[in-house]
Amino acid sequence: MNRSLSILLVTAPFLLLFSACHRETRVESRQRRLETFRTCLPDSIREAFDAVNDREDCAAVGAMIGEAGRRSPEFAARMDSIMHAELIDTFSDEETVYYFWYYFDYAIKTGSVRGP
Repeated sequence: MNRSLSILLVTAPFLLLFSACHRETRVESRQRRLETFRTCLPDSIREAFDAVNDREDCAAVGAMIGEAGRRSPEFAARMDSIMHAELIDTFSDEETVYYFWYYFDYAIKTGSVRGP
């Protein structure tokens, strides 16, 4: 057996184990996706999103997003990209806010995201 093959046989299990140990958890994935959404938002809309406490609050934030999208094609394009990545292209602005609030922000805060 040549030396390269021996090294490969010895290091391969460690590399596989290392890659398996650093897999993103569901909470980490949702947190990353939530932050992608939040950082896309202008400051005033982000603050309003962060203040959402229930489904009814989502309508006002959705209206803010809609208005911002009409004023800024760049913002609208970023939102479209996020919605496409999340497979929620058909959601209204209010439904998008609810999606990110309920399934991401609220779920993370309440610990209702199933592991790992």
